[in-house]
Amino acid sequence: MTIQEPIPIGRKTTMRIGGIARYYAELASRRDVEEAVTFARSKNVPLIVLGGGSNTIFADGTIEALVVKIMNDAVTMDEKNARPDEHPFGRVTVGTGKILASLLNELAAQNLDLSPLTGIPGTIGGAIFGNAGQCPKGIWIDRFVESVTAFVNGAWKVYSRAECDFRYRESVFKELRVTSYELRMNPIIWEATLIVPSKPGIEVKIEIERLIKKRIETQPHLKTAGSCFKALPDGTPAWKLIDAAGLRGLKIGGIQVSEKHANFLLNMEKGTFADTVALVEQIQKNIPEIAGVEMRFYGEDGTLAL
Repeated sequence: MTIQEPIPIGRKTTMRIGGIARYYAELASRRDVEEAVTFARSKNVPLIVLGGGSNTIFADGTIEALVVKIMNDAVTMDEKNARPDEHPFGRVTVGTGKILASLLNELAAQNLDLSPLTGIPGTIGGAIFGNAGQCPKGIWIDRFVESVTAFVNGAWKVYSRAECDFRYRESVFKELRVTSYELRMNPIIWEATLIVPSKPGIEVKIEIERLIKKRIETQPHLKTAGSCFKALPDGTPAWKLIDAAGLRGLKIGGIQVSEKHANFLLNMEKGTFADTVALVEQIQKNIPEIAGVEMRFYGEDGTLAL
């Protein structure tokens, strides 16, 4: 493992916001993961796992943390997957650094259908961390997870699907983070085993193309971190409340509520962390029902600022 210090971190996020990470490393092996945790503890700093860079905003100054990126993108197919007529589901083990969009296409070539997750940005690890999915269909990645391997409290652990404790936009991997130093690091997710339905690859590819086209038509593709706010407990999407409050297009500094989809914030012109926080807080002030934020805002001390 090679530690880089310091490096500009905002450019590694999809919203292109953030200052400097005090430490940064790319982890390509289990030993790298173990060494990263040891290093963070030796420096008495938090460890932040960065997936594909979506849903993540860093403060404008220096982030006193070790930011790591998982490079494990290996995909291992169960040999039974080659006989879809005999097996209605396939088993696939995936490194959590694998980009989800790439995985969907690879699985389609093997007659496996993960198309309901089309359009979700980032990595498998990030998707599992936040139980990513498609609100209109009510399909989340937890539906496909059999087990997850992660490094936690100094040891490797295999979590069953039940132990992952998946809920709407939540998982056990998100919740284990507390403020005391020794327990401040979330489990580092290394790989996951998925159970994926079998389906003719040509049909899967057609569905992926259809969903991508729909997403392009309905969601912005500028500098954005993805959906900002969680849906309400009754299922009402946040964008409807933002729309009803007349906040579509609202702008603070260089950050604007998207005109195309009101649950997306766009970095229009050199927006900052402070601009983004101010806009989120303004929306929440106008619409108190919107409390849950999907994006993760890391302050200069490396802890969550919102």
